Amino acid sequence: MTNRRQFLTGLPVAAAVGFTTTAGSSSERAAHEAKAAMERMHHGRVTQTGNVIDSTKRDSFPHLELTNQHGETKAFYENYIENRIVVMNFFSIREEASFPITEKLSKVVAELGDKVGSEIQVVSITRDPEFDTPDRLKAFAAEFNAPAAWTFLTGSRENSSDLAFRMYRMGHSAKPSQSRKVDVIFYGNGSAGLWGAFPVDIQADDAANRVSWVMPHTIPADGKTRRAGPRVFDLKDPRNHNREV
Repeated sequence: MTNRRQFLTGLPVAAAVGFTTTAGSSSERAAHEAKAAMERMHHGRVTQTGNVIDSTKRDSFPHLELTNQHGETKAFYENYIENRIVVMNFFSIREEASFPITEKLSKVVAELGDKVGSEIQVVSITRDPEFDTPDRLKAFAAEFNAPAAWTFLTGSRENSSDLAFRMYRMGHSAKPSQSRKVDVIFYGNGSAGLWGAFPVDIQADDAANRVSWVMPHTIPADGKTRRAGPRVFDLKDPRNHNREV
């Protein structure tokens, strides 16, 4: 029973970095492998492609280039993340029929309206670069009336995997799968290095509101700033949400 408690105590840390243990693993082995996984995730992790995920540079994004639906190859971080408000997802054209994440994201984009382009950049990264060529991505974007500020990107499978590791913070499949049922869409402030995520089946207006959380805001006229993040929990407060208003 003691060993079981020790194992379960170490499990959340391991799970946070995509680490699993086999049945009967000792707590010492679990702790050692969890520590190793954390070290790979942090400063100086070198990927199989030679990309380096360095937490002191580029907000931990690896330095790599991807090609957009117009056939333009650009540095990913500098052109799509740095100093921008970003909504980002991973997808594949062949997977869309069974898991319509792009269709769901298009509803969020519509809800954001004119903010897309003037304030927000939307980035979709393929999991299936061998099939999702720039020409196919361009046609796919047209199906959703994607505005100019919604960029569809392809490249090598390794680069897609590296970016998935950066965003999911764990080993995450970068391959298309007909059995995929759940995923998230990321949103963030590239200037502040502030990131969040919401499930794909969230209501579009709720998703758009969440994106606004990472956008710059002006100081109120009365000079009083509002508390950021969830409100202080109060058992006497009748509200059933954690917003301040």
